[in-house]
Amino acid sequence: MIKTAIHKIYVILGKQDKGNLEQLSRTLSGLFSYVNMTSNLYLVAGNLPESMPQVERIQKDVIKFLRKNLFARLYLHFVHTIPQTTPKGIDYYFQYYYQCLKQETREFDQEGYVYQEVPRFMLLPVIVPDNRVEPASLITLLDRLKRDFILPCLYLDKSLFFLTQDKDLLARTEKFYYGNDDSREPAEIACNMFNGDLLDDSLEMLTSEDRFIPGPCRASLIISAQDGKVYTCLDAFRKNESITDIYKSSSVDALMTLYYEHGRSKRDCLECRARGAESFADLPVSQGRKQRIGALLCHFGTLCHDAGDDIRAVEKYEQSLKLSSAQEAGHINFRLGLAYTNIGCFDQAIKAFNKAELTYQGQYYFHFYKGRCYFENKEYQMALEEFSQALNLKPQQDDFISILIYAGSCHNGLGEYKKAVVALEKARKAAGHVKEIYNSLGFSYFQLKNYDKSIENLLVAVEIDPYSAVDYASLGSNYREKGDLDRAIVMYEKALELDPDMTLAKENLERLKKRDL
Repeated sequence: MIKTAIHKIYVILGKQDKGNLEQLSRTLSGLFSYVNMTSNLYLVAGNLPESMPQVERIQKDVIKFLRKNLFARLYLHFVHTIPQTTPKGIDYYFQYYYQCLKQETREFDQEGYVYQEVPRFMLLPVIVPDNRVEPASLITLLDRLKRDFILPCLYLDKSLFFLTQDKDLLARTEKFYYGNDDSREPAEIACNMFNGDLLDDSLEMLTSEDRFIPGPCRASLIISAQDGKVYTCLDAFRKNESITDIYKSSSVDALMTLYYEHGRSKRDCLECRARGAESFADLPVSQGRKQRIGALLCHFGTLCHDAGDDIRAVEKYEQSLKLSSAQEAGHINFRLGLAYTNIGCFDQAIKAFNKAELTYQGQYYFHFYKGRCYFENKEYQMALEEFSQALNLKPQQDDFISILIYAGSCHNGLGEYKKAVVALEKARKAAGHVKEIYNSLGFSYFQLKNYDKSIENLLVAVEIDPYSAVDYASLGSNYREKGDLDRAIVMYEKALELDPDMTLAKENLERLKKRDL
């Protein structure tokens, strides 16, 4: 088993408890050996004053680890709420909290300066503003942080999305994290940040040369310092399915063994990625990013379609259309039409195909699929028009035969039995032994009262499929019309052996037996 490095560790801080903090500290120190050069540690707190002792202790552990491991690097995000503040309050926050934390990292800043590279220890505070915050006060704090090389990020709940319109604030923020609700509870903040990072990861995969391949999300852990529970991913956290309790077990190696062997084995990471994209689809982000999310949702729709789950595919395509560019709408509507067709929603499928027509009107399969929808709706004339266009566009051999069969069935449905025979005989010559051809020809010739030709074709149909009750019943009707009642009875009885509930065969058989009496 390849044991990938832990890419992200989210720690939801709780109330101060000396014994629990010691165990949390030991666990995290042990986990640092499982990270890589791009790993991130998130400390999510309700507020910084209450959680400062925990943040300081964990930071000291990180520094100790980096001093011993000179080729290691770690990004520390401490996430906390900040109340409505005055300039004096901002100065207090900066001096008492941020400066204190930054001073401990000076050696790494100096090391980065000497070697002209990014420091191995980066402090990335994520500020969760109060919904009464003044943008000017927030800008003052962000300016002070950036001047001291503390790269600030903002977490905005729905009530604060308007702040993304402030260009001055935008210029001073390294990154925005978004909440899809109004909660500022640490657990919800951690979940929304995880979701946002998962979305970024999916978008990165989608634009890579290899395209997006469904698979497990990047190796991550969520640790609740409140109760010691450890979760393998967001899905596990939402379902309250922990793999261990660090306050009852002190072995990091045992924790990681559980993680690799059991923790992620039953996770639907594709659905988790899709939910993340859906939940952040209405974010106040650039039009370009919205279109990329739309493309991602379309991709998830295609994966669902390929897996045979067309109901979910429809949901993803519909969401994708709301975000994607006009240039992509035709392709998405075509896929949406296919998904609607597969779940039997033919009116919706036709509407989707109509919106894709400018993009696909020169493709035979477009008219074929659209014609099938009209056929299923019993709109045979409209279906024939689409099938005719498809045939004129020189379809592949297998599709050519299928189109002819559908066209013949449309003519049968319209009572145009001679035209049906022409199309179906052409299909027979091209295809050979295909049951549907002989079945339909049997019906057409029966309606034309050419019972011998009908019987000839239906006998081939039951030779191909000896379990086709409807074809035996059709043979019975042909023999009945020819006056060969004994054979008709045999065929009706055979049909009822295969399908005892076939009303037509049952009624005809009863009539014939009464005549014999």
